[in-house]
Amino acid sequence: MNANLHVTNNKNEYYQLAMQYFQNINRAEYGDINYDDILSKSISILIDHGFIPTPCIEIKLELSKAEKKIGNYFLYVDENKKFIDEFLII
Repeated sequence: MNANLHVTNNKNEYYQLAMQYFQNINRAEYGDINYDDILSKSISILIDHGFIPTPCIEIKLELSKAEKKIGNYFLYVDENKKFIDEFLII
């Protein structure tokens, strides 16, 4: 994976991509998610993972309510920004 430099130079683009995917999650599956803010938390390149196809890029967003963390959203994409998987932990 030659995405190391690409990710570093375009981190805001990756965070925006994660925000778009988060806004499109199936609300019926998760119920009403009550949050005030979404924070861009981290971007990682995974080279080995137990159940996520690798190599891939993990983008983490943090959900908060009244300045307290209430959950995390993880988006996994390949080096071409194609969707691999996502997780919402509340």
